[in-house]
Amino acid sequence: MENRAAEWLSSAARTGPGTPGGKDEEPMPTEPTSTPRHIRLREFAFLLLLNAIGLLFFALARNNTFWHGDDWQYLIHALRIEENWTEIFSTRLHETFQPIPNLVFFLEFQAFQLDAKAYYLFNVFVHSANAFLVYYLVQTLLRHRTIAVLSGLLFEFAVGNYGKSVMTVSGISDLVITTLTLLTMIFYIKNELSESGALWRRNFNLCLLFFTLSLLSKTTTFSLLGLMLAFNLFFREATGRKILDRNLVMFASFAIVTLIVKLAAQRAVPGSADLDIVSTSVPRNLAAYLVRMVFPIHSSTLVMDAGPVVRFIYEFATAIRVVLFLCILSYSLFGFIFGNKVIRFFIAWTYIVVAPFCFFRFPKDWLDIRFLYLVSVGFHMLLASATVLAARLLYQRPWRRRLPYLIPLTFVALSYFVLQQLDHNYEQKAAAPALDRVKGEFYERYAQRTAHTETLPSTTRGR
Repeated sequence: MENRAAEWLSSAARTGPGTPGGKDEEPMPTEPTSTPRHIRLREFAFLLLLNAIGLLFFALARNNTFWHGDDWQYLIHALRIEENWTEIFSTRLHETFQPIPNLVFFLEFQAFQLDAKAYYLFNVFVHSANAFLVYYLVQTLLRHRTIAVLSGLLFEFAVGNYGKSVMTVSGISDLVITTLTLLTMIFYIKNELSESGALWRRNFNLCLLFFTLSLLSKTTTFSLLGLMLAFNLFFREATGRKILDRNLVMFASFAIVTLIVKLAAQRAVPGSADLDIVSTSVPRNLAAYLVRMVFPIHSSTLVMDAGPVVRFIYEFATAIRVVLFLCILSYSLFGFIFGNKVIRFFIAWTYIVVAPFCFFRFPKDWLDIRFLYLVSVGFHMLLASATVLAARLLYQRPWRRRLPYLIPLTFVALSYFVLQQLDHNYEQKAAAPALDRVKGEFYERYAQRTAHTETLPSTTRGR
């Protein structure tokens, strides 16, 4: 036993903390295997735990109402779909072709009507399902349950994205596209590793299904293709397949054809007025998004209302951001050079998924942390692996080996602090006169719809 521990420590010392297994030829030690029935029960119990944590952690948001303009726009759109089902394919909202989020919100409206609490509860349940998918994705690639569980827990606690998508009724669009992205990648990876990329097998068919559904949601198509390419690159030795293999080429061709059809139907590039491809704002946005996963404090009413401690910290925000970005950049380079294929994949995940959001102009230094919801998956795995392996390096120190877990706990506390500030801010926004116009438009349409529904039975009897 002592010899085995010494061998593992020797390997860890060569690779450094936060790089599970170091080089590909030195994989991280896996945990004992269990029976399929035991694994299913254990995973179901973990899913229940995630839902319980979500209900407690986001309890402060359940008394909120519709506070964002997009919330009311989605409600108006649900009324339009009720009148004409083809409105599911409308691009009124942000000029984006997203029939799946439109359908989900329409079904929510049919079930919940104006009960905002039910919308937030549904968001929490979908968010918890996504946290479980994060756990399953890490477990599929790494085969290390402790790191996978910690990754799922960090996602559940909204570390790195700070829960704005969960605390916004219209944030269901972010939650749904994340679900589809995670499912697509899970079945793509399982098909490549377990079935050698075979066509028309169970994993391939499920991957194709969820990839197709993602094409009918917000545009994350090229992020998905980038993730597939990254997997093929870093796992080419494990799969024995080419980087540009048949499956990737087929998915890319399908996506390009779909994009051409969508552009022909829309006759415009969604959000083209805000695109900023060649200016220096692109690398600045990239750096800012990466830093905001770690340090979410930026100029806003949240800072002004958060108290003297936060305002004091914000005085040094610029210096903190610079230092954090250099740390993130150095860790990324270190991980690519010394990390194993799983570490490289999740570093690539972070950069690939955040890149599309960097080509849009934003007022001043404001960036939307809702975009970090899917991006933060890579951050969670890297933080979890660094924590677990740092603790194992201190296995001979019963007390000190628990110190690395203070880092994720600090992020959880930071996430809850941000959630509290957001909740207070959203309650104020819900009552602000800025929403009067869109609220008035909705209630006018809703009153007409209600009046029509109430008169329909008597009209039918008259006939």
